[in-house]
Amino acid sequence: MKKYFRGLYAIPVACILFGCGGSSGDRPRDVLDAMQKIFSSDDFSGAKKFYTKGTRSAFDDLDKLNPRSRKEEAIPDGRFAKGARWELLDESIQGDSAKVRIKYTKHPVENNKGLEVSFNMKKEDDGWKIDMEKEIRETISLIKKMKK
Repeated sequence: MKKYFRGLYAIPVACILFGCGGSSGDRPRDVLDAMQKIFSSDDFSGAKKFYTKGTRSAFDDLDKLNPRSRKEEAIPDGRFAKGARWELLDESIQGDSAKVRIKYTKHPVENNKGLEVSFNMKKEDDGWKIDMEKEIRETISLIKKMKK
């Protein structure tokens, strides 16, 4: 009987420690919380999985034009500064697209406190991902024009 209860106890503990039932991308806003945890640590290697494939490809193209050092090949995103906190203003979902708006309540850069930021999201591989491909491609275009 004791073994039975130990087994039942082990299941919820394992779920808490290792995560059961869904990914951190069940809702678009969950991705932001997961990204904040990653960027608050010293291991950014898990960040890539929270960006769309198109965004990752665009970052790679940007790196070819303007190389930068990346800690463990992570994609740096200044919107997830260590110590930043925010409140959710809006989360709108339309099919496989979403927009999440937040307002920083705390930020290491004082001017960013109170700043509202929007994140475009796409459902990809059964989870929500941050979609910045359009913005990065526009930046690449500007860099190419400046280099001419």
